[in-house]
Amino acid sequence: MTTDGEPIMTVKLEPPGLPPWWVVRERLRDRLDAGPARRLTMVIGPAGSGKSTLVADWAATGHAGGRVAWLSLEPADDQPGVFWSYVVAALDRAGAKVPLHRAHAGADAVDRSFLVRLAVGLAARPEPVVLVLDNVHVLARESVVDGLQFLIEHAGPQLRVVLIGRTDPPLALHRHRLAGSVAEIRHGELAFRPAEAELLLAAHGARLEAGAGAALIEQTNGWAAALRLEARAWPSRDGDETPAELAEYIRTELLAEQTAATRDLLLRTCVAEQLPAGLAVELTGRRDAAQVLDRLGREGIFVTVAAGDQRSYVHHPQVRGVLLDVLATGPADRITELHRRAARWYAGSRRWLEALPHAVQAGEWELAATSAVRGLVIGCFLDGPWADRCAQAFTAMPTDLDLAEAAVVHAAVAYRLGDAEACAKHLLRATEMAGAARDPALPLSLATVELARATGEDRSSAAEVAWHVLGVALAHDLTVPAKLSARIRLARAESLLHQHDLAGTRQVLQIVADDPDAFPVEEARDLLGRLALAEALAGRLRRAGEHARLALDRPEDQVDPCSAAAEVALAWVCTDEYDLSAARLHSERAELRLSVCPDALLSGLLVLVRSRVHRARGDVARAAEILEQPHAGLPAWLAEVIELARTALLAPGSHPAAGGTTAQHAIAEAAAALASGDTDRARSAVAVLDDRPGLPMDVRVDSWLMQAGADLADGHRDRARRGLAKALTLAEGECLRRPLLEAPTPLRRFLREERDLGVRHDWLGVTPSRAPAAEPAAGPVVVEPLTAKESEVLAYLAQLLSTEEIARTMYVSVNTVKTHVRGVLRKLAATRRNEAVRRARDLGLL
Repeated sequence: MTTDGEPIMTVKLEPPGLPPWWVVRERLRDRLDAGPARRLTMVIGPAGSGKSTLVADWAATGHAGGRVAWLSLEPADDQPGVFWSYVVAALDRAGAKVPLHRAHAGADAVDRSFLVRLAVGLAARPEPVVLVLDNVHVLARESVVDGLQFLIEHAGPQLRVVLIGRTDPPLALHRHRLAGSVAEIRHGELAFRPAEAELLLAAHGARLEAGAGAALIEQTNGWAAALRLEARAWPSRDGDETPAELAEYIRTELLAEQTAATRDLLLRTCVAEQLPAGLAVELTGRRDAAQVLDRLGREGIFVTVAAGDQRSYVHHPQVRGVLLDVLATGPADRITELHRRAARWYAGSRRWLEALPHAVQAGEWELAATSAVRGLVIGCFLDGPWADRCAQAFTAMPTDLDLAEAAVVHAAVAYRLGDAEACAKHLLRATEMAGAARDPALPLSLATVELARATGEDRSSAAEVAWHVLGVALAHDLTVPAKLSARIRLARAESLLHQHDLAGTRQVLQIVADDPDAFPVEEARDLLGRLALAEALAGRLRRAGEHARLALDRPEDQVDPCSAAAEVALAWVCTDEYDLSAARLHSERAELRLSVCPDALLSGLLVLVRSRVHRARGDVARAAEILEQPHAGLPAWLAEVIELARTALLAPGSHPAAGGTTAQHAIAEAAAALASGDTDRARSAVAVLDDRPGLPMDVRVDSWLMQAGADLADGHRDRARRGLAKALTLAEGECLRRPLLEAPTPLRRFLREERDLGVRHDWLGVTPSRAPAAEPAAGPVVVEPLTAKESEVLAYLAQLLSTEEIARTMYVSVNTVKTHVRGVLRKLAATRRNEAVRRARDLGLL
């Protein structure tokens, strides 16, 4: 019996039974197993986190290291007489009886003599005792807590105390931490991991799709009670809504036990997904808001402390959902006022992206439009997954706001809704109101919308303006979102490609080659595809191949139907290298993509590629037929190149039409002059190219071939040999075979006769006349050997390790591994990892 005469309720001395759905978590058992070296073990977490069941499971395994005395506490036990009566009863029941000679406690105090005898008796026991106190958070009376602290400190190593509770009891924990005598398991460790969550849900009969466990962990933060109630509701679950049973549990078990002031704080702050400490003060009007949130964060269920330099919190997603439902039952103007406060607080800190959704919710349209423009998210209104949602959110914004930012947003919404007339009207109004805007975000947003609506020649002008404005913004240290920067860079690059400004295109896009991770994945691939195309047209075939393969490096089930630029670049590269089978393959892939996402420039380049492949295979008629098909919307330079190629096939040796502006026109004029025997005219035709910078590699090679052909026709074989050697040397660095293999017949014959040149440039594949039979190769050879690190990465690729696993194994960053992987792919001429592994095995590298 207790000191007040009530009988001992033995049910409180029994650990809870293990439910049939219990999941054994060895990692937490191991944490409890490691505790005997410490006198105190704390298992602290919110309601429903599986604390008591975890310790009961551990005690049942026999790993506790001694007899286990269990006591489940209730609020009425927070009295010395009641508490110590139950402690003695728990010890007696566990077989750890300690002789005590007199009454040990009164209603309000405990006899020190009793505590001394109890501590001495436990210390003298031949075997250890583990005292488990469940629901320890109910203990608050100083005399009870002081007595427990005395027992822990004086009973010696024969007593281990395990405390289970929702919050820390008011013990002097700092002393135990300094002494290293406490082991702590808190909410972060109690939270279920994805694999554990899948086992828990499976035990409830819930069948999950692949990856659903990880999604539920993110939604519930691994909270056991939420997972269990999600599992119970799984068969009839509707979308992402919190199950009714779970919502009720949160209201009755969690919120109800908080004070009214704490509940009010949670309600006021739940309007914000991310909750900086300053915003919490603004929303609640309480200077101690951060301290309350810190306490709730330690308890582990209502909020968690967000990672980062600033003091910030995040509401538990399902608890926040319940709070928002409760808030919605109150006055509507209360929610509006909270969003208004949040919007103005964020705007005051120039955190426009965070201010935007709150301003929309509060109907603060001037602030909302300003936030959209200064946050540089105007691109999200134009296309992509958020465009419709953004347009819908701003349809309620008044059209007569006297604000340039509002006019820009109206223009973006009109563009998304397909109202071209309204879009033009709002853009004109925004331009008039913007004037000489000091903040570069406004002209940049305005230029972005102009760029989106522009077509044809207007698009080139709009791209140039947007590119200039982007430069001004970056010069003012404005943080431009990578997605917006990529949009403008891509448009500028397309414009420059239409103008055949290859050097300018490479300058605009080189940033993505230097750091692909600086842009979102899809945008980086688009930029790399256009960069690969510019490099291919310039004759920089190796770089073009590298960039194109990176742009296309994605799982087979994630093929982008609009990634035609990289495929066209590879088709061009393979044609120039005279790998005709690969050129045809990439041409077919590019054609398929262009059928989904048409592009006049890419289609025109693909026409040239397909024609060249047929010509190389001897089908001149089909090659000419392809070039004769109508091609609309081509830039002038490409139309001229296609016409020159058509004329060369249909009327070999004829002079091209006058007035040509491309370098290819000069080559065609020289070839026609050479065919007619006019060697002086051939030389003068290519002489004009000497002063033109940035000529494509194939034009430079052709220029030397024309000069060599003229020298050969005039009987100057030594000069012809030197000219041919220069052409070969230029082409060798890029394996540029096409101009040489399609050179005039006398030159090709001369090359076969020049044994030294043929042997020195065997990469070309031309067998010199009278050459001795070549010795059979000893085996496949890698032209550029792998570095030691690349070889190590290759070995891990063969073991099917992921990039992250390789990085952990090699103790390097993920970006470093990606760099080595790119090197391996390039040197082994592979586009995918498994292809590189196969080729490495063929070459004997693995």
